[in-house]
Amino acid sequence: MKKKQKVDIGISLSLIFISIIILILPLFNFNNVSFLTFILYLLYTIIGTIKFFLIKDSKDYEGLHIVLSSIIPLIITVIIKPETPRQIALILGIWLILMSITKLKKIDYYHDRHDRMWKVRTFILGLFILTGILSSVNLAFANEFQIVIFGFLTLIHGILELFDPILKTLINHA
Repeated sequence: MKKKQKVDIGISLSLIFISIIILILPLFNFNNVSFLTFILYLLYTIIGTIKFFLIKDSKDYEGLHIVLSSIIPLIITVIIKPETPRQIALILGIWLILMSITKLKKIDYYHDRHDRMWKVRTFILGLFILTGILSSVNLAFANEFQIVIFGFLTLIHGILELFDPILKTLINHA
């Protein structure tokens, strides 16, 4: 297994761990969704930075694109301080669009190299967009429910990101 695949698995597992923490938050009467969105975009920025520096030798700039895709909603969250579900959904939509562009760039990379992974990544992108749209639509409920939605969105994103390195490893060992 290459270093990049190990880093990708570590990043995916950290996203899954973060999502479990988010899902537990309502049990401790945490219901500040504005602060949670700030922390979530900050964590995605930190994770993208770590990913970029760990695998920059492989000339894969996906980590840098994740940083750029996450820092814009982070700045918007700091400036606006979203309080209504509509504002939170709008910022989430901006993040989803930027992350989708990042994932589309990765699909193009695989397609240009005639790698079969582009089909898998296209399917993963479709699931990511569908999950994001459903999450944005369902943000109109109580704060505890909004936190659970963010937890499930992060969990699904972590699971979807886990497919790429595992499939690459299975294809290389087949």
